[in-house]
Amino acid sequence: MNHEAGLQALKDGDLKTAVPLLAEAVQEADYSSEALNDAYTQALYRAGDKTRLAYAAIEIGDALLEKNPALAMDYFQRAFLGGTLDAACLRYIGEIYEGWAAPKTAASSRNVKSIKKVAHVVGSLHPEHEPARHLGLLIESLRQQGVESQVFTTEWASSWFFNTDGVHAQTTGAIPETVIASTAGNFIERAEHIAAAIRAADIDAAFYHADFNEQITARVAAFRPAGLQVNVAYGTGMDADLFDGFIHVKRQGSTASHHSTEPRIWVPSPSDIAERVRACPPDMRHAMGLGEAQTVSATLCDLKQVSEPKYLYVVTGLLKVFPNHFHLFAGSGDVKAIRAAFHAEGVLPRVRFLGAVSDTASVMAVADVYLCPFKRSDEKPLLDAMGADRPCIATRDSGDPGQDSADVLGIPEFVADSEMSYLQIAQGLLRDAEARKRASTLIERRFNSEFSPALLGRKYIEFLSTVQSQ
Repeated sequence: MNHEAGLQALKDGDLKTAVPLLAEAVQEADYSSEALNDAYTQALYRAGDKTRLAYAAIEIGDALLEKNPALAMDYFQRAFLGGTLDAACLRYIGEIYEGWAAPKTAASSRNVKSIKKVAHVVGSLHPEHEPARHLGLLIESLRQQGVESQVFTTEWASSWFFNTDGVHAQTTGAIPETVIASTAGNFIERAEHIAAAIRAADIDAAFYHADFNEQITARVAAFRPAGLQVNVAYGTGMDADLFDGFIHVKRQGSTASHHSTEPRIWVPSPSDIAERVRACPPDMRHAMGLGEAQTVSATLCDLKQVSEPKYLYVVTGLLKVFPNHFHLFAGSGDVKAIRAAFHAEGVLPRVRFLGAVSDTASVMAVADVYLCPFKRSDEKPLLDAMGADRPCIATRDSGDPGQDSADVLGIPEFVADSEMSYLQIAQGLLRDAEARKRASTLIERRFNSEFSPALLGRKYIEFLSTVQSQ
């Protein structure tokens, strides 16, 4: 009776009733009913109970593993809809794929020829999919190194769970000759088709642009269709011995604890922000309500990273010294405490809270100076500021040496050792347009020497050479 009542409650949209009834039903059935398993995870997903969804899906996947591994993969992928799984769960999934993996190619067999053609395995080419945005610039940069690319999608989000329609992603003119995966069959069958296509393409190395949240991509890697395989990780990466090396788009991923001892490197995602800033209209300040501003500073991050009194002291100090200065905060989070602090100091009218922004170009287009948060944060906003040639100021995080914004910025005169020196550097830049111009030149040189999109292909090929020599 609970089974029928739970299914009916889900059908009626009564999630409060459906979730506990279906939780009891799947346990009574010992996870043997595909209909109940699917209904329970659907209910948790629709109810927004992310943590419970993650661990329920892991449990169901584990129960299905021996008799239906393809369906188990489906549930492991559902687990990632609940957010980031802990290290133990990631390692457990990694061990499963290691058990399925084909034998690894010996290093001696990989050194026989130079890299002329590579494959890129990516979940989809949807413009909102981060790896898809990465690919265009990467492929062009590799081409300039004399390396041809071919893209293979897995269509991981199609014909699955909440997206049951087999809708294919559309290829773009920037990525020709892409092999769009068929969505017919279960997860293993879909992976087999992609692996076969990669084998037939006669490639020298394959880059897998995905984390474990894309289970089909992981299964393709376990087939080892390429003699040389590298995981390009956009988050934690795939903690499994399926690859010969790892390229981490985010620094935090490259320093996290990993099971594999294979070579790994941090190569940030390329940015074409300079072009996007130039495309912004010249009257952006007026459009953003900043027409009265003589100078503008900006910070992009989760607002909890800038809610500490020391950081607010710096911004307040700038607003008090320069009466025609404005500051922009772009990022999600609770603004109440920050607004209250600025209101108490009488500077709130010249502070703007933009919320989460999908494109930082509009912010960089109006900013004269970029102010890094004191606490360590995602390096992408800083790299965007540097790519836009904006003077940047950072402070060193003594609790995490080698992994703070100061190391990305890499220009000692713009790295502060306290909030007072941070404020002094910022005041000097805002006071003197020539100083800002000189700082922009230094930032441009640093960015072009380390992070320019033109360097991306060379870094990838150099890493493959390192892997081959292991």
